[in-house]
Amino acid sequence: MGLIQIPEFRMSSDEHIIPLRYEHLSRMRFNDDTKEYLKYIPNYIDYVWDNSADGSSWAALGRNKVVAIFGIRMLWTGLAEMWMVPTLDIDRHAISLVRGAKVITDSAINDYDIKRLQICVKVENDTAFKFAKALRFEVESIMRKFGPEGADYYMMARF
Repeated sequence: MGLIQIPEFRMSSDEHIIPLRYEHLSRMRFNDDTKEYLKYIPNYIDYVWDNSADGSSWAALGRNKVVAIFGIRMLWTGLAEMWMVPTLDIDRHAISLVRGAKVITDSAINDYDIKRLQICVKVENDTAFKFAKALRFEVESIMRKFGPEGADYYMMARF
């Protein structure tokens, strides 16, 4: 099973999506939801880096700030999981981020014959929920006490 390899995507003159590099993680201005993970997941930045797949993880940049990082990883043939970590700067660039992420997810689904693309979203995280809905994910179920903080999460899928 190969990695999903999609090149850079320019959204506008000062907004683009590029392959994720470790330095992007150190430049992130975490929002409250992500700050909560820092309490429950030791070395959260390294955890995110270790679980991002080279060639299938990206950083969305706007005005040279990290807006969000996201990725797609294959679990097995036909099944992939998407993830995203938004920053405080996402609201100013949300429309461009969604447009770019749609191109990437649509390409991945077609190029890698993904039958199911899933994403877990904290029920209380409106930003992540809107992002997933904009990418055509639908709520499949609620996973009670799923997160490291004991919160409920949506299992959302796109077929």
